[in-house]
Amino acid sequence: MGNKYPSLFELICAALGERASVAADFLDLFTDDAVVHYPFAPAGTPQQLVGKDSIAAHAVRLGTLLDFGELTLEAVHDLADVVIFEASCEGRGTETGLPYHQHYICVLHLRDGKIALFKDYWNPQVLIAALGGQEAMARAYAR
Repeated sequence: MGNKYPSLFELICAALGERASVAADFLDLFTDDAVVHYPFAPAGTPQQLVGKDSIAAHAVRLGTLLDFGELTLEAVHDLADVVIFEASCEGRGTETGLPYHQHYICVLHLRDGKIALFKDYWNPQVLIAALGGQEAMARAYAR
């Protein structure tokens, strides 16, 4: 596959394909009560976001910490009301300039064409390194 996208919104729309509901922006992809779960989130970062407001606030926070660069959709696995996709990015920490080269496996549980549960699997060590270490990462998330 290996298609490249400039934003997470466009990457997710591509992964969902025809199954995606019509969405004007990133938050429109989610149900109002959606949950985003980060099973491997390091200490000091959120492990779960509940509801669109929480998801929106976290997206803004991440935008201040990381430049994801171009996102690559590696593979999509469509299973009834679940879509699993593999993706990667070659970004940087916005304050450190350190590389953020991450690989993801994302599991999307859909309800009525929208994401009700988003499980996002990624390597926490890549995040910690891009933000300048564990203490720097904790400070960045505490702001």
